[in-house]
Amino acid sequence: MKSSSEVRWFYHHKVTVLVKSWFCGSRLCKEEEARTDQYLVMKGSNEVGVKIRGGQGFEIKARTKMPQPFSLATGASVGRQDAWVKWSLDNPEAVGRLLAIEGNSSEWVTVTKKRWLRQFHVGPAGEIEETDANAEMEHGCNAELCELDICGSQWWSLAFESFGEVNRATNLEQVTRHFLKVLPSGLALTERDSMAYPEWLGRLAV
Repeated sequence: MKSSSEVRWFYHHKVTVLVKSWFCGSRLCKEEEARTDQYLVMKGSNEVGVKIRGGQGFEIKARTKMPQPFSLATGASVGRQDAWVKWSLDNPEAVGRLLAIEGNSSEWVTVTKKRWLRQFHVGPAGEIEETDANAEMEHGCNAELCELDICGSQWWSLAFESFGEVNRATNLEQVTRHFLKVLPSGLALTERDSMAYPEWLGRLAV
């Protein structure tokens, strides 16, 4: 079981070269291989997410704190932050059975992803240090840029996820505000575009 505090934005177009260069402007940025996830779409419920990750693992996420306004240094709200708990199961046999069900159900949707990741550590005095994205840490905050393809439609997402047993919300706010001090031209952060995967998928399914 893994607990997290998160803020995420979705945009309905292909990520620009300018945004990608801005996000990846660090030698510690990690580029992942593209993968395909299957999500269970539960219309009317934004509190639970269910997915098959890359055909290998099964995950359930449940919201533990309702969305709250997220603001930058200016004080204006530019997003919504919430908290989640995630359970993961790496069982090829169970995943195989779920994939067989998914193939015959319109309630599952396939999302192809390409991700870039950065990881940050927050010190006791609030100092922020970027670390190797592969490093194991007890607590910290990940930044994620993700290209998304859902049913041939191009999207992209920007997200921050704080993890660990202490100071998750505080670390999320500190790292996100630090990262977003300078935004690339054309990137606007609004509450309208800020949501978690269950809400995004639910909106697309309407």
